[in-house]
Amino acid sequence: MNKMTVAAVALAALTTFPSVLKAGGNQETEAAAPRQEARIEISADRPEAVYRLGEKAVFTVKVPDLSFDVPDTVSVWWKLNNFGDKVFASGTEKLPSGGGTFTVEGAQTEPGFLRLDVAVKEKKSVSARWGVAFDPDKIEPGTPYPGDFMDFWREAIRKYDKEVTEPIRATEVKRNKSAVMYELRIPSTQGRSVWGYFSEPIDKTKGPFPLNVCVPGAGPSSWGCSMSEDAMYLKVNVHYYDPSALKGEKHKSPKCLKVQKEEDEAYAKKYPVKTVRYCNCGIASSREDYFYYGVILAVNRSVDWAAARPDVDRRRVRYSSDSQGGGFGLILAALNKNIRLARIGVPAITDLLGDRVSAREAGWPRLIDAQLPENREAAAKNAPYFCGVNFARHIDIPVGFVVGFVDVVCPPHAGYAAYNVCPSGKKAIFNAVGWGHDAHRSDAGAALERWIAEQDKSVGGQPSEIPEAAERR
Repeated sequence: MNKMTVAAVALAALTTFPSVLKAGGNQETEAAAPRQEARIEISADRPEAVYRLGEKAVFTVKVPDLSFDVPDTVSVWWKLNNFGDKVFASGTEKLPSGGGTFTVEGAQTEPGFLRLDVAVKEKKSVSARWGVAFDPDKIEPGTPYPGDFMDFWREAIRKYDKEVTEPIRATEVKRNKSAVMYELRIPSTQGRSVWGYFSEPIDKTKGPFPLNVCVPGAGPSSWGCSMSEDAMYLKVNVHYYDPSALKGEKHKSPKCLKVQKEEDEAYAKKYPVKTVRYCNCGIASSREDYFYYGVILAVNRSVDWAAARPDVDRRRVRYSSDSQGGGFGLILAALNKNIRLARIGVPAITDLLGDRVSAREAGWPRLIDAQLPENREAAAKNAPYFCGVNFARHIDIPVGFVVGFVDVVCPPHAGYAAYNVCPSGKKAIFNAVGWGHDAHRSDAGAALERWIAEQDKSVGGQPSEIPEAAERR
């Protein structure tokens, strides 16, 4: 077994577990019994999984009984890293196929995370990971802050408002006994449009109503939004195609994926990239050519449009979403001052150059690595203008975050980097220990929802006291 160097010290202590085959039982009946999928279990010596620099974290790894599939012994590979390319230690433990445990100790020398990855060599489907934090409240972004950041976006909005004068078109697409839903065609830049959905209660005597805003997570567009008798909903897709033909389709059905693939390939043909996906295209060409540029402006306008409706309670314009939608929450909470409260789940598009710090992982979509090698320098110059960390620097409303401590899609240090630079006097972050990109389903996700509900109750002022969005940018 290898010893950890400098940043961490490793220790493996082996304990074996007997086979689950019961004495007196027979092989035939045991083999016929239903078997649960074998899983490796990992835990840290602190349930909260948060440490200070100078302290050590102890991981306990419990390997299940694999004697049904693997004879005699198993080789368990493990690696301790910083959620990136920096490997503190690695090793292989030999265990009886009936199962066993071992421990690994590790420490960080700078604020950040340690991630332990474990896998059984003889049965690669049996794997697991665990993450712990060291001084997470001191994690700093790797993405630089451009001095003209907000000037750039103010000018972008001004230019868009002046040049793109076509109104948002709302078409009724669904009605029930309590609410009506509209499909929105929202003009964007370069002659394109994005599509969204808006619903409002039919009985206006219960108003004014809170407005709930979201941008979905990454992937194809989806049809429709929530409908309620006591709230308004605005959902805006990030894509430049009409999703009406996708009504009734599951989010990642073959039909949805086919439509999305066509958009991905069209943009990659115009703006060649190494990793063909919409979110990677255009960034090396210019800030204005980046895929999200026109989307951001269109989504921002749609929030203004919805918030200006006479039956909206402008004290209670709330944003909530995850992943790509979490990143857009940071963007909108900074740019659009109609937003009064934001829930940010596992934010993507955040710390896009996070790998510039100690080789830790950049935030989704790993934008610079997705470019052709000759275009990466130009992409790195433009990327900071779209980074959630830099939008977070301008958020002054109540905002709550949740991060997954084993999230390999949107690494937790990216979420913390945004949280730490956010100047809001009312902010909170919730740690989903042991959870990945589905952190919103965890107890931490539920705690965030409760915190958001409490903030919503405490919103003060009257609708007439809320300044116009144009005045508060």
